[in-house]
Parts: sequence; structure tokens; C-alpha cells
Amino acid sequence: MPVISRQKLYILHAILRGRIFDGQLEVLGKVIQFTFILTRATYQQTLVLHGKFGFTLPKQPSEFINNVTATLMATQGGVGVSPVRRQLLSGTAQTAQTATSDQRLEQEKGPETDIQPGLHSFEPPKYDELGRPIVESTDALSFVGVLYFKLSPIDSKALGIAVDMSDVQLGARLAPTDDLARDLQLMFSDAVMALNKNDPALLTSSVENLNRAFGF
Repeated sequence: MPVISRQKLYILHAILRGRIFDGQLEVLGKVIQFTFILTRATYQQTLVLHGKFGFTLPKQPSEFINNVTATLMATQGGVGVSPVRRQLLSGTAQTAQTATSDQRLEQEKGPETDIQPGLHSFEPPKYDELGRPIVESTDALSFVGVLYFKLSPIDSKALGIAVDMSDVQLGARLAPTDDLARDLQLMFSDAVMALNKNDPALLTSSVENLNRAFGF
């Protein structure tokens, strides 16, 4: 649940379903559902998502705030084998850039020594141009598991929510269970990789793909 101190909300936690970040918070014993419907992506020194925030209080209709922005602050890498990089926005899987368990074992082991077969000598680690170690989950094999955003101020008082949401973050978990969310996870991963590598072409392509997925 979100952390609340002195009636001030610091973070919301949500999960991606389709193009919607969905979650809930509890205020004064009341569970409030919220959704962040993504409508557009832009680049403003970092990735910025635009959309509308909806809140549903118990036994009340949903209330929406338009023109909410979410500015990317940090990310957390995903755990496990990289998702198959499908042809975006179609159901066709391209040649997978993921490794099978046997392939990963082959990647991890070094050449067997003549003296003691089965013992493997390892080469010194390789590094990219920024000095980071290159591992099996680098670049095209990497993917994002959580995105952390800074939200624009939300006038919670006007919504009848008794907590200050003027300076709140959004922790958005990517654990897709539908095709659109799977595509978006790969697009977000490409965008983060482009930001880390300072690759304008890949960043432009990633933002364009996100906007197509959002229907913008």
C-alpha cells in the first residue's frame, strides 16, 4: 500500500493492463481505485507520459483529471529471461532474441581446459563504452520491470480525497498479461535503452511506437 505520512501521499503503486496503469490506495479506511489512462508520450530530456487520472471512491462514480503528466525518474530491470521481441502491434513473433537454458549455459561457460576437462577458464569481463559490464541481459536482451515517474500535481481536495497529492510519484510495474501490455513493455524497454545509450534515433522510434500503441 502507498506510504502516507501526515496526510501526504508520497507514492502510488500500479500495474500495467493494456495502456492503463491500474492500482488502489487506502485513505481513512476507504479503498480508492485509480487508473492512469495513457494517451501520449513525448521526450523532454527524459520520457514523459501524458494521460488522464481516474479515481473511484466507494459507492461513487469515477472522477477524472485530464492532462496529467508522468516524468520518468528511474527504472528497475526485469528479472528472468527477456520477453520475445514480437513484431510490434501484431501477433507474429520474430526470431527470438532470448536464449534457451542450454544456450545460456553455453554463453556462461568458458572453454574446457585440456588438463582438467569440465573446468572452465573465464575471460576478463567485457565493458561497453560507458564502462558497464556486458552481460547476457544487456541491450537487446534487457527489459524493464518497473518504471518510476514523478506525477504532475493532482488536486485531490477537489475529488474529495483527504490526502495531499501535490507531490507524488508513481511506481508502475510491468508484468503484462495481455498483448498490448507486452508490446508496451518492449517499447518502454527500448525507450529506456535509448536514454541510457543516448541514442536519438532509437528514442524517436520508441516514442513514435508508444504513441501508435496509445492511439495518438
